[in-house]
Amino acid sequence: MHANQTAGLVCAHNHFYSALARGMPAPPRTPTNFPEILELVWWRLDRALDLDTIYHSAKLSALTALESGCTAVIDHHESPNAIDGSLSVIADACAEVGVRVNCTYGVTDRHGPEGAAAGLAENDRFLSEGGRGMVGLHAAFTCTDDTIAAAAEMARTHGVGVHVHVAEGDNDTWEQLLPHSEDDWLLIHGVHLPDDHGLQGTIVHNARSNMN
Repeated sequence: MHANQTAGLVCAHNHFYSALARGMPAPPRTPTNFPEILELVWWRLDRALDLDTIYHSAKLSALTALESGCTAVIDHHESPNAIDGSLSVIADACAEVGVRVNCTYGVTDRHGPEGAAAGLAENDRFLSEGGRGMVGLHAAFTCTDDTIAAAAEMARTHGVGVHVHVAEGDNDTWEQLLPHSEDDWLLIHGVHLPDDHGLQGTIVHNARSNMN
């Protein structure tokens, strides 16, 4: 039997917690646009997460990655009712499997300023304790200008980039990021970005997700 050996693959954007969407009950109605997909599917899921389900979803996702030859993953996490310690739970689960992970918490103002502050604090805690990660933002359209500025400043302080969804839907505004973006940012999706957008960073195109 002949085989080729290659280096492990790297996934530049994932949501480990989405492993729990398999078999998830159908939404109360069929989503017809991007905001409804978020509200009826993904935001229902992230609000239900606790540290135990975060651990098991991360472990399942890490195992699935290994089965596909992927040995390193950049994960973007959100769990508004279980923020504190969530990134360490993900890192520990991946370490048990043997997958390298770069963790970030997706900060958002959709749960008010307290929720945004808690998300920023989790990114700061994880990075300050030596965790491998970035500073996360959900997307410009769910964050205030102050939150975006705070995340950008925190990333500079820690010497890392910002991991953020950009222009995933046609109402997913991105112009608020222009004053802050830097070369080490990860700009996820970019489906509706014009060619002359002017953002600094690396666009990560998620082909299967973007076909939705």
